[in-house]
Amino acid sequence: MMEHPYPVVIDLTKKRVAVIGGGHVAVRKVKGLLAAHANVTVISPQIDPAIDRDAVIWKKKRFAPVDIKDMDLIIICTSDSAVNQQVVETATHFQLINDATDKARSDFFNVAKVESPELLFTVSTKGSSPSKAKFIKGKLKEWLNQNNWFTGKDS
Repeated sequence: MMEHPYPVVIDLTKKRVAVIGGGHVAVRKVKGLLAAHANVTVISPQIDPAIDRDAVIWKKKRFAPVDIKDMDLIIICTSDSAVNQQVVETATHFQLINDATDKARSDFFNVAKVESPELLFTVSTKGSSPSKAKFIKGKLKEWLNQNNWFTGKDS
C-alpha cells in the first residue's frame, strides 16, 4: 500500500499511454483513458471486443521493451507475472507505472470519481480496497444529488 501519496489531476491529452494487456481489466482502463483524451496504445496479442479499436493503436503482439520506449504512462493489465515484471524492469524512472496486478510496483493508483461540469471528486483507499472506494463514491454521489450539487457523470 502506498503510504504517502500525492494526489493530482493529470491532463493526458498530450500524453502517450501504453496499456499492456487487452482483457477485461484493460477495457476499464482504456475507457477511462479515452475519456481523458489520452493517446492510447494497447499491446496485446488479443484485444477484448469492448475496446474501441478505432480509438486506440493496437500492437497485436506480445510485449517487448521497445514498445514502451516513448510512453509517458504505462498500465499493466496482464495475468502473466513474467511479462508484468519485465515491463516494470524496462520502464525508466521518468515513466509512471500502474501495475493492476501488484500495487507494490505501482507509482499511482486509479481513483473512483464523481464528476460534473464544474466539480471533480475523487475517492481513494490508496489501492487497498477498490470496493470500499466504489461504496464511498456511491454515498458521495447520493449526498451530492440530495443537495442538488450533482448533474454530471461518474466512473
